[in-house]
This record gives sequence, structure tokens and C-alpha cells, in this order.
Amino acid sequence: MHEAYQPIIDDGRGRFPEDLRVKAPRGARAAIAAAAQLKHTSHSEYVRQALLRCLEADGVKLRRGLVELA
Repeated sequence: MHEAYQPIIDDGRGRFPEDLRVKAPRGARAAIAAAAQLKHTSHSEYVRQALLRCLEADGVKLRRGLVELA
């Protein structure tokens, strides 16, 4: 199975079943909106991709719901 393909979780919540709420600096929403627009993507997808890039840069990979340390 290709890594980009992930089966839909059958609990009614779709591909992204976990909610994540964080406190952010003032202006973060506007910055995310601007960055997402530059990348032609949604705010949520931009944040998901940024989170994965940052985790990977720190030596942590999230693959199919499992954490891998580099």
C-alpha cells in the first residue's frame, strides 16, 4: 500500500480523527491564512503539513498513526 494512501477511519470522523487545539501568538490565524493562500491550500491542510515538516525536522515521523524516532 502506498504511504500516501490511508484507509478512512470508520468512526464517522474521516481521515483526520484527532482534534488539536493550541494557544498561538497574536496574528497566527492571519499568518496561517496568508501562508495557506500562497500554497493554494486550506488553512487546515497548511497547518497539518507544517506540523509534519516540523516533527520530521526534529527527528520524529508520524506514519499511519504511529510515531517513529529517527
